[in-house]
Amino acid sequence: MIYWIWLTQIPQVGPVLSNRLLEKFKTPVEIYRADHEALQLVKGISNRQIEGILCSKSLDKSKEILDMCNKKKISILTNQDSRYPFKAKMLEDAPVILYCQGYFADLSYSVGIVGARRCNQEVKKQCVQITQSYVRQGIPVVSGMAKGIDGCAATVCINEGGYTIAVLGNGLDICYPSEHQLLMDKIREKGLLISEYPPGTRPTRYNFPKRNRLISAWSDKVIIIAPGKGSGALITGDYAKKYGRETEIIA
Repeated sequence: MIYWIWLTQIPQVGPVLSNRLLEKFKTPVEIYRADHEALQLVKGISNRQIEGILCSKSLDKSKEILDMCNKKKISILTNQDSRYPFKAKMLEDAPVILYCQGYFADLSYSVGIVGARRCNQEVKKQCVQITQSYVRQGIPVVSGMAKGIDGCAATVCINEGGYTIAVLGNGLDICYPSEHQLLMDKIREKGLLISEYPPGTRPTRYNFPKRNRLISAWSDKVIIIAPGKGSGALITGDYAKKYGRETEIIA
């Protein structure tokens, strides 16, 4: 597992190139062993990225991350694991590993529910009704555990005995927003927490657009409730369209 973590820690190497490297070399160990000549054969790779790989042969950071995961009971899901939904891992920008807590259910069909962080009671009532309808059909709900609609959808799932996945923009050992600690604990117990960020990663505004893409990637349909202008929920919708997911906006 250390080499999988290593692959995600290389400067200038993101998910798209990581997937191309795995397509060429099959395993992270073989990528680690590859020389300059072999790396040049990878589609779209730049000299800067090749140098980044060749100069990043220390496994110390990867071992530290793995130790933190073991101590904090965080699992690591690779894209070669059968539990990684095919609809998500088939995308060219799918993370090659994800950090997880909780359990995996049948994700053959799932719905993402996201929306406004600040919303009135009428909008929340809409969210409750929509979420309940999917829970009663046994359909998993994916959200970002953010304030407002995301947190509301996850809470309904927990209270109604449904299954929910929360995609975080930080390490799984950090609760953001902090007032969702109890909700996070319940999702960890009764659903699934996932993140592409290792433990210890603080939430930053740069992380959340990437988080939003994973909500879309793990969903077959994305419902956006009362999004504000320029909101992260609309970014989730843009990714959903890019990935060919069904989208529905409820103003």
